[in-house]
Amino acid sequence: EVYADLYARAMVLEQGPRRMAIVTADMGTFSYAYSDVLVDAIHKATGIEKQYILTCASQTHNAPGVDGRQMSATSKTWLAGEMARLVKRASENVRPATLRVSRAPAQIGYNRRLLRNGQVHMAPNPEGAVVPWVDVLSAYDEEGKRIGTMFSHAAHPVIVHGSVDATGPDFPGYAIEHLRKLLAPKGEADGIFMFTQACCGNINGYPLRGGIAACDAAGLSLAHSVTEALDKEHEISPGAVRSRSMTLSLPLQDPPSLKECQEVLAREPDNVRYQELLRMAQSGKRPVLPFPMHAIAIGDDVCILTFKGEMFAEYQLFAEKVSPFKHTFVLIHVNGIGPYVATEKAYALGNRGGYEAWGFMTSRPPYMPFHRDSEKMIHDGIVQLLGALKRGE
Repeated sequence: EVYADLYARAMVLEQGPRRMAIVTADMGTFSYAYSDVLVDAIHKATGIEKQYILTCASQTHNAPGVDGRQMSATSKTWLAGEMARLVKRASENVRPATLRVSRAPAQIGYNRRLLRNGQVHMAPNPEGAVVPWVDVLSAYDEEGKRIGTMFSHAAHPVIVHGSVDATGPDFPGYAIEHLRKLLAPKGEADGIFMFTQACCGNINGYPLRGGIAACDAAGLSLAHSVTEALDKEHEISPGAVRSRSMTLSLPLQDPPSLKECQEVLAREPDNVRYQELLRMAQSGKRPVLPFPMHAIAIGDDVCILTFKGEMFAEYQLFAEKVSPFKHTFVLIHVNGIGPYVATEKAYALGNRGGYEAWGFMTSRPPYMPFHRDSEKMIHDGIVQLLGALKRGE
């Protein structure tokens, strides 16, 4: 059953000899391996350099990529081909355009980590961190007609999740439908509208499992915020498109002791998790995990900072504070999805730190959460990455 159709959408920007592609999809997540397949297919179809291709899953929880939902091999092949053809069509139809950016207040969710009796519970926390805005990037042709608009907001698309057993895009899809309805009376409904996910690691769309009507209301609220942003957008100066990447080696927390691993494996010899934890314990070294970060600048004013990890909202707030660019978009679930990335304060709670900072990560690779030192390392990395990109290094 389908409660609303799923879409992929693409925007291709070209400045001089360089092009970049932003591709959004109403999907749960794309694995690292499958993201590589998508990027390879788009690159082969268009010639766009791989570091300038961003594939962005919305993380709707009513589509493949979450909660055990998987695509068949045939579906994966089909989708890669269709997304490559989509970007190829966009690339073949580029035309002179101006870019405009804007921001407006928005909040359709709440921080989902409530500390009660020393234990984190998944429940709305009105005092917890959120990213209370929507960022908007639009392209207009020489006649002033909208070609496309990308908007970004931080909230898990989980309002329909668990309320109906059906496939659909959750609030991002409803937001786009409402945008067209709100803009139609003004004669401004032209162009492609596409949603990108911001740092929602600890933010749920509200209400969790609220159903289709609640999802529709959240989509309407977000659409109103986007229209407010469109009313005050301003043109950015043209400039070169350039990119920089950085990969950190983030430490994980110490694995269980050698003795504990051996005791578990004596009872459960096929326990894959503890087989890997045993190897970690035997090495005598603190395990680390590669953590890639990537950023693309559009001229001197706009930057798109991307992560594969499922970042807490605090990281976007930090990037906003330290970025040398006037307008900084922060996107997650780009070209694959990694583990949750919590804060030092959350990791310090240990096994009382809740789903994102402890429970979820211990059940699949890398099996242990990040060490509390990771937050500072990521902060330092963001400063270095964005600074180098701004300076053209």
